[in-house]
Amino acid sequence: MKFKSLFLIVIFIFSGRNVFSQNDSLKVNKKRVVIVGSSLAIALGGSYWYIQNSWWSEKQIPFHFDDGADLTYALNIDKLGHFMGGLQSSDIFSSSMQWAGVSKKKSLWYGAVFGSGLQLAIEVKDAYAPYWGFSKWDLATGSLGALWPLVQHYNDDLKAINFKFSYYKHSDIYGDLDRQRGKETDRYAWQDDYPNQTYWVTFDVNHFMQTCCWPDWLNLAIGFGLDDNQYLNDNNTKTGGNNEFYIALDYDIPKMLKNWNSPVGKKVKHWINYIHFPAPTIRISPKLEFYPLFI
Repeated sequence: MKFKSLFLIVIFIFSGRNVFSQNDSLKVNKKRVVIVGSSLAIALGGSYWYIQNSWWSEKQIPFHFDDGADLTYALNIDKLGHFMGGLQSSDIFSSSMQWAGVSKKKSLWYGAVFGSGLQLAIEVKDAYAPYWGFSKWDLATGSLGALWPLVQHYNDDLKAINFKFSYYKHSDIYGDLDRQRGKETDRYAWQDDYPNQTYWVTFDVNHFMQTCCWPDWLNLAIGFGLDDNQYLNDNNTKTGGNNEFYIALDYDIPKMLKNWNSPVGKKVKHWINYIHFPAPTIRISPKLEFYPLFI
């Protein structure tokens, strides 16, 4: 089972070459398809090696489903992480296919399948891990993220709604709790440091409301996070804490830098627009507070 999920993903990438060649033979650059397939295979292999030694390093047990702990240990902040993971993996794959000459519509469909398949592979591996389990909610939110670019393609209103991520080390509770469990955490390990992560859904104000004075590069965002009041229960599992909700301003990077319109510039703007940069913010729960700049 150790390499099964990676093998299936790599097979998907390379078998896709035949599909692309048959359906888009007048457009597809076969050399670029090979570059895309090879690069993704290497990236997936490296990612698999990393998470195999960090997330799945414990002795495997028989296939099992999550018992519900995944809905409480991070108060569903991890679900937003799965959503963003599905969204970005879908975006990477579909963008790569467009670069190789596949039509945008087909690329988005392929990206949705790839992103959902990647989420499924992760859950299959989790199903054999002693402290995890196959989570239908993780799979659902990750697959929803993978489908988001495709859904946006068919709905203009949804193109004005986007998702972003920010991380800043406000607290060391993540490392403290791991040390209480006898586990030393890398100081740069941010991927499971949920109390310091915030996920944002942004809205293009001018798309939904015609205004005379609102800058087209300035959006509104709703943020979702987790405070640092978690603790370990009798089973040595993280529990407790409170969800945090925010309202903030947000910057549309492509519109802010609209004069940087070269092919490279467009790509750079697209990818950094996944980041929510420091902006005036109001935390509305669990305690009302204003931040001149919050990340």
